[in-house]
Amino acid sequence: MSAILLLIACVTAPCSAGQDRSCTPADVKKAQREISRLQDWNAVYDSFKHFPRCDRGRLAEEYSYAVSRLLAHDWADLAILLSLAANDQSFKAFVLQHLDENIPEEEAQLIVRNSRQHCPAEGEWLCKAIADY
Repeated sequence: MSAILLLIACVTAPCSAGQDRSCTPADVKKAQREISRLQDWNAVYDSFKHFPRCDRGRLAEEYSYAVSRLLAHDWADLAILLSLAANDQSFKAFVLQHLDENIPEEEAQLIVRNSRQHCPAEGEWLCKAIADY
């Protein structure tokens, strides 16, 4: 019976056997503090790895803002994102998931311009997703 409950819990949030992977109120507070200070792709990746179970609601919106801010204003560091995504498909999916309606219009325009004018060959998956956005 407990294995079935664990399986059900794992369907709704990333988890591993024997661990409670719910997002606790303490996790929410830590994630909020961390998300507000995400300044580069390595920091976004670290936060993604630490708080995957908290990526919903207001925190998901904050992740979208962080992703959009970096895509809009730090396109020069795109190689870091591409490397992280190439080595971790779940992070790639996370980034794509956060290309959403929470991106401010002004940043969306910069992101589209960056992807059209400066898309590296290894970033075609991202530029296509941006074009489809």
